[in-house]
Amino acid sequence: MPYGVAAIVFLFTWTLTTHGKYSVSGDEPHYLMVAESLRTDRDLNVANNYRQNDGRLFGHDRLPMELHAIPARMGEVRSVHAIGLPILVLPVYVVAQRVAGATPDALLRRVRMDRGLFAYSIVSLFLIALTSIGLALLAAGLSAITTPQAAAALAIATGVSPPVISHAFLVFPEVIALFVTCCTVWFATKRPGEPDRRVLPLLALALGALPWFHQKYVVYSFGLLLVIAWRRRDVLRNLTIGQMALAVMLLVAPQVALLGWLRHEWGTVGGALTTGVLTTETIPLTIDTLKAGGVGLWIDRQSGLLAFAPLFWIVPACWLLTWRRTWEYSAPMLLLYLPAASFVIGWWAGFSPAARYLAPAIPLFTVPVAQALRYQIVRRATVVVALMQMPIDAIVWQHPRWLWPAADGNRALHALGLPGRTYEWLLVPVQIEGVTPRAFLPLLVVLVVTAGIIVAARREGRTLT
Repeated sequence: MPYGVAAIVFLFTWTLTTHGKYSVSGDEPHYLMVAESLRTDRDLNVANNYRQNDGRLFGHDRLPMELHAIPARMGEVRSVHAIGLPILVLPVYVVAQRVAGATPDALLRRVRMDRGLFAYSIVSLFLIALTSIGLALLAAGLSAITTPQAAAALAIATGVSPPVISHAFLVFPEVIALFVTCCTVWFATKRPGEPDRRVLPLLALALGALPWFHQKYVVYSFGLLLVIAWRRRDVLRNLTIGQMALAVMLLVAPQVALLGWLRHEWGTVGGALTTGVLTTETIPLTIDTLKAGGVGLWIDRQSGLLAFAPLFWIVPACWLLTWRRTWEYSAPMLLLYLPAASFVIGWWAGFSPAARYLAPAIPLFTVPVAQALRYQIVRRATVVVALMQMPIDAIVWQHPRWLWPAADGNRALHALGLPGRTYEWLLVPVQIEGVTPRAFLPLLVVLVVTAGIIVAARREGRTLT
């Protein structure tokens, strides 16, 4: 069953990209510029790479540097983006450049790509495969909570819906964080077995290295660690002193190394964002932004989670129904959600697919849903939101560029006609207007749906756990 999940998610995402993507946009080319510098110059100084238009090698001709790279403490121009992602994709990027360089021009014309875009598409395929494997692991873990068929269906529905599918093919750190979250949920929910003690060091290393992909994952990785420590206490208790020491070292060493690296390069453990070049001398988190972001990440009609993924309307009810069994999964979600919502530069993540900052936490949402499927009302509600989700998935498969927010509204919902426009009206343009009294309408709908499901579940005569 997990193999089927991986195959379906991979094929759906890959064929989606043939309809309107590949193009290298947003932060993607700047991550790849670091990979190109590592490939050709064996260093992280990207000044010459921007100057000699190396962006053409991965599909973005005349890529401007802007503030994506600035002089570091020693004077060399460094990318302001974390270097973990370029390092991870470097082997694939090297192969992609060689394959693209050897591809006949006739074939490139047939697939409507130049050599740069073809190289980028190979890197993108690697990230799609990584996401598909993560969703397969998620399904394998959830099958210990619910039936294998329900686990597979839930993993597939999650994988082919935004924001997971929105990011599966992008050179963004969210792809890696999503994969690590899937691995964490798999390990925390799977049935105990002998390989657990061998898997734990690898998972510890993944959690320790995650902040190298973005510093915002420092606290998030410890939230994921809490899930493992609580759910797999049996494994931790049976570790020898040597095994425990190895796991701790693999977890802590990468994070200590990151702090040292940032201090060396930027003169501050906060990295480029706290040097004063891109911001004032403070971390760019504010209470005022939290007010808008805390609501907007969910119900903004262009950049919110529910705008593209009505599948998750039932998550609050499922979490309340299963709180005693699933409370720990809320910890990493909050540690990712609250800083993202209060990010002053833009909680909507700029010109990116909707709910970008929430994407890594989506696998956490599936655990309470899987637990709550034992209630008939939840099974029925899941069918309802799945039927709402399927037309949106079909539309964004046909028009992938509609995953990106547009000034004229949510184009994916517009394509659904009156039902889609009505749903869009229910949501609020928080990004444009801020939190207005109308924001209480969708929040009221959430409360009504949640209360209705809980009341119906109680009538089934089962104790809430």
